[in-house]
Amino acid sequence: MKNILTRLNLPGFLLLAITLGFVPIAASAQEAASGHGTLLVTNEDGKTVRRQFSFSARRSADGSVKGNAVLHNPAFEGANGNKYQLQISISCMNVIGNVAFFGGTTRRTNDPNLVGTVFFSVEDNGEPGRNADRISEVFFTTGNPDPQICEDFPSGFFPTFPIESGNISIRD
Repeated sequence: MKNILTRLNLPGFLLLAITLGFVPIAASAQEAASGHGTLLVTNEDGKTVRRQFSFSARRSADGSVKGNAVLHNPAFEGANGNKYQLQISISCMNVIGNVAFFGGTTRRTNDPNLVGTVFFSVEDNGEPGRNADRISEVFFTTGNPDPQICEDFPSGFFPTFPIESGNISIRD
């Protein structure tokens, strides 16, 4: 009797083991990065102001990346005389350890001179209060190359600066 039960349950156990074995692999393939925070910068008058940012991006099971980023930088004014603002549609994400590179296109801005393909990077240095997370400046390119070239950027490609407050999280 014991032998019959073992033979009957063996396929079920194998199916369960295979199924459970594949679930974590599929879940870990879903890279994501998000964050928000403040970076202290100096404006044209020599005053320290707070550059604020937020971003979120996720890689889908098919490998495509979707996300967005928002930047408010009072260190300079856009063409309309208001503090600089930028919204980015993220379509590329390259995660290398605790660093993520992003590529995307300008969705909205108040400076018509700063449009097109945009790149930036972030660094996740653990929980807030330990080592400060870091973010790069935003880089605009001439000729509007494909944002997907962010996949080719090596670690350390963009200089980064410590954020004053906030948190950056990279999950791979």
